[in-house]
Amino acid sequence: MKIILCLDDNNGMLFNNRRQSRDSVVVEDILNSINGEKLNIFSFSSALFSSFRDKINEIETVDRIGTYFIENVDVTPFIGDIEELIVYRWNRVYPADFVCGIDFSSFTIKSQVELVGNSHDKITKVVYGR
Repeated sequence: MKIILCLDDNNGMLFNNRRQSRDSVVVEDILNSINGEKLNIFSFSSALFSSFRDKINEIETVDRIGTYFIENVDVTPFIGDIEELIVYRWNRVYPADFVCGIDFSSFTIKSQVELVGNSHDKITKVVYGR
């Protein structure tokens, strides 16, 4: 299973049930990263992918197979099933009341690249593997 996350520097994901940020460059990069595979998302994230309905599956639960973009669900129960983890870092600290609990030290960095986004001058994409 592959998980895709957007995090701030403190691993924050949400504040008051809202995403901390959004960026169209990240959405495009996510879709390019899945190599034609369908992206599994929760309805919470559907607004980000509204122009790409043919490339997504809206889901209600994680079945641990495929690629998932997750913004509002605790990913720690899936740690043992994650083969690849893609993290987009905003390189900022935002207020957060929902934080990613993954211990990234259990993964190996496969690649890292800096993106220039629409909302952020620097977005760091880190691909982790096992």
